[in-house]
Order: sequence, then C-alpha cells, then structure tokens
Amino acid sequence: MIRKMEFNGKNREKVMRVISQADKPDLTVSGSIIKITEDVRKNGDRALRKYTNKFDGVDVEELRVPRETIRKAYSKIDKNVIPSIKKAAKNIRDFHKQQKDNIRGYVYKNTGYTIEQKYIPVESAGLYIPGGQAPLFSTVLMAGIPAVIAGVKRICIVSPPRCEGDVNPYVLAAADIIGIKEIYRAGGAQAIAALAYGTRSIPKVDKAAGPGNIYSTMAKKHLLGEFGIDAINGPSEVTIVADDSAVKEYVLYDLLAQAEHINGHSVLITDSADLIDYIGREIKHRTKGVFVNVILIKVKRISDAVEIVNFKGPEHLSVFVKNDRKFIREIVNAPAVFAGNLSAVAFGDYIAGANHILPTNGTSRFFSALSVFDFMKHTHIVRCSKKSLEIYGKDAEKMALTETLENHMMSIKIRRINGKTEKRNRKA
Repeated sequence: MIRKMEFNGKNREKVMRVISQADKPDLTVSGSIIKITEDVRKNGDRALRKYTNKFDGVDVEELRVPRETIRKAYSKIDKNVIPSIKKAAKNIRDFHKQQKDNIRGYVYKNTGYTIEQKYIPVESAGLYIPGGQAPLFSTVLMAGIPAVIAGVKRICIVSPPRCEGDVNPYVLAAADIIGIKEIYRAGGAQAIAALAYGTRSIPKVDKAAGPGNIYSTMAKKHLLGEFGIDAINGPSEVTIVADDSAVKEYVLYDLLAQAEHINGHSVLITDSADLIDYIGREIKHRTKGVFVNVILIKVKRISDAVEIVNFKGPEHLSVFVKNDRKFIREIVNAPAVFAGNLSAVAFGDYIAGANHILPTNGTSRFFSALSVFDFMKHTHIVRCSKKSLEIYGKDAEKMALTETLENHMMSIKIRRINGKTEKRNRKA
C-alpha cells in the first residue's frame, strides 16, 4: 500500500495518527505468548521441543548445536563471503571497542567519605538471531561483538532451526568467527522463555538481546524482570527526509530495500512534489505482487519534517537535504541516522561498524542502538569515615526520623556516637 499525505496545519493530527499507527505491534498475540512462556517455565525442554515441532516443523532431540556441526558449517557456505564477514566484524569490533574505552569508573570525593562508581559486565547473555526467510548472520556480529567486548563470561545464541533440523550455517559460521560456541536450535517466544527461566538444556541468562518477530519481541517485553532486555525490536522501519538535492534513485532503492523486510514500512518526507510522484510511480511499478507499506508525506518546508521525525522516532533515519548537519541537530528521537546522499542504510547495517539492532515502534524516545553499555551495569561503593558522620550524620538522622524510620536513624546515630571502625577484642 502506498499512501500520499500532505502535512499542514489542517491535517497535522491526521498525519501524526497515521504514522503512529503504522508501527504498532499486534497485541492480539499476548495471550499466546503468556501460554507459551508459562508452558516453558513448567515443562522446560519438553515444551521447547513441542513448539519447535509445531512452529518450525522440526523434531529436535538435542537442542544444543554440536561443535562438529559448527565446524562443518564452513563447508556449506559461500567461501567468498567469509572475508567480508571478517571485515565487517573488524569494523564493528573497532567501533564498539571505543565505547568500552569510554566507560570509565570514577571516584567522587566529599569531606570524610568517597563514592566509587564501578562498571561490571553482566555474567550471562542470550542473543536471539532470527531465522525466517533470510540468513541474518550479520545480526550475530551486531549482537555478539558488543557482548564479547563488554566482557560477558557466558554468551549463548538461540535461533530457529531450518527444515533440515539445523541452524543456518551462515549463522553458525558468523558465531564461530566471533568466538561464540554455545548455540541452541530454538526460536520464537519459547526460546525467549528458555533464556528467562532456564531449562535442562539451556541455562537462564541475565540479559536477552536481539531482534525477532512479533512473538519473540513481545515475549521479551512480557518476561522483563526475569531478565534484562536490550530494547523492543519490532518490524524494520525507515524514514527518509529529502529535498531537491537528493538523488532520487538513492531514495528509491533505500525504500525498496525496506520492502524486503516482512512487515517493514517506510516513510518519505519531502518538500518536492516531483520526488513524491517519481517514488510513488516507481515503487508501484517495481513491487507488483509484493505488499509494501509506504507513506509519502509532502511538507511545505523541510524544517517541518523535524516535528514528524521526532514524533515518530524511526528506527532508521536517512537525511538527504542541503544542510543535513543543521537538520540533524534538531533530531532527538532516532537511534541511527544516515547523513548525505552516499550514506545507504544497508551500508551502515552491514559493514560500517554502527549497530543495526535498533529500537522500533517509536521506542527510540527511551531506547538506543545496541551497544557495549547494554551488557554492563554499574555499582556505587560508599566508604565513610568518622568525619563524614560528624558533618552529615545528624542531617541523615533527621531525614530518617521525618520518614518515621527510627532504626534507619539509629543505624547512623550509633556509628556517629561510637565511632569505631572495627571490632576490638578485650585483652584477658
């Protein structure tokens, strides 16, 4: 479906309503997700095998992929793509290594006490790698490399098996290239539940990350609290802002690329009526028999696009305008921005080094691109001295009493009055 709209004072609300509805998840699956996840919690591997047979059409006896199968995966893939995978892995590693280098602990000093902020990796992480119509091995790199750089001790992958019974060999090879050996044949909500609760075959994890279909995504949301999650990663989306300086063929192919994702949708915002006519005509011609979800929005001024973009919070934002730096300064809700005519979304998603696991459905208002930070947490270490109690103790005691927490008050007061730093044994 191709929909054309004009953004002005008269129909502003209508445009906003349409673009917000375009990326809403199907909440009717919630009942199924609760049923599946509860079944896995109670029945573990038995439930996993049942749903793998039901949804993937595969009878899986051993859920973990054997090391020998991983080794043999290289013989089943195009050898010419291996150097490209390694090159992409290097760029992703180099970019995310800088994130780690910029995570620095520090010590805050006040009179008589210190607070140290210390960064620690989570102990375990489970990465969801989609199966479906394409072998998304690039997602292995995007999810796995930040976890490795963060220093996560245990990293595992869950991915739906193909009809032959094994995980896609490109996924296995990519995992091996970045050093991940723990891989399971499981997908959907049932795999997410296994990561959250643990089963006999799949130990539970502290953090789950990675994109997926509506079932795996909503399962992550449902199980938040059993483990941490990276973000809500729904169907892929792109918004392109373009003026008459944009190369129209580049705009077209970025929109067509988005149409290759199931349930993906695209928005073009432009002040050029000619560009809207060209894109509408070409997409209709080139996608015959293929469902596409494209919204073409005509604005009076390119600056009007800022409001639309910040309201929508698109997963991918491409900016093809004369002064893209000025425009981008105004954008606050976009986890990945592609600036200038030569910056293809696909280049960034594959090999540039930036992460392509991004929040969707407008959740970029509070989520970000997957990063090393997602696999780390921080701790505050407070160390007090007698002097700090003398200076601040009574104030803390007053606050505790005002909140009617007497023993809170006493826990401070006894230290302030006593002043002992350690227990001393009396001599006989």
